[in-house]
Parts: sequence; structure tokens; C-alpha cells
Amino acid sequence: MEFFYTPQLLEYMRRKGKRHISVEVATADHSDFDVAELYYRLIDDKTVEFLKKKRYRAVGTEHGLVMLPPYHLEYDETVTFRLKKVLFFTSVTTDGIRL
Repeated sequence: MEFFYTPQLLEYMRRKGKRHISVEVATADHSDFDVAELYYRLIDDKTVEFLKKKRYRAVGTEHGLVMLPPYHLEYDETVTFRLKKVLFFTSVTTDGIRL
């Protein structure tokens, strides 16, 4: 599995002083149905150490670490991280990871 970053995301990470990306699963348990969604965030070294204690798997890239959760996820051979901007808000999105 290879990880790629868009130039816009790399520049944003440099400006924010973050080198690592965390892939996380957010769940909501309602009485009639369960909702699970992937979300991504930029993290620092301290958060990396915390996630390692939570059994996250660290995968090294040339730009930093990608922290993968201890859940069954589907990964493509190539995973691309992008920066998404909507109005004044920015977020990290990806192609190649699915629940």
C-alpha cells in the first residue's frame, strides 16, 4: 500500500506544523440503526504516541506517519490524501480507504 499527498495538502501541513495523519472511525449508535464514518485529521507527535497505546498501526511515509485504526477497513493499493476547502473550512479527504 502506497500513500500519496497532494501538493496543497503538503503545503497546508507545513503551515500548520503537522507531519502525521490519523484515520479514524466515528460511530453513532441509534436505537434503530448504527452509523459509522471515516474521518481524517492532522496530528502531532504527542497524539501519535497516544494512538499507539490505543493499538493504532503506524505506517511510515516520506512525509510522516499515517495512523491506521484497529478496525477492519478496505485499502486500495494506492491511497491519496487531499485537502478539501469549503468556504472557510478545510478538511482532509482520501481516495482508497473504505469501511
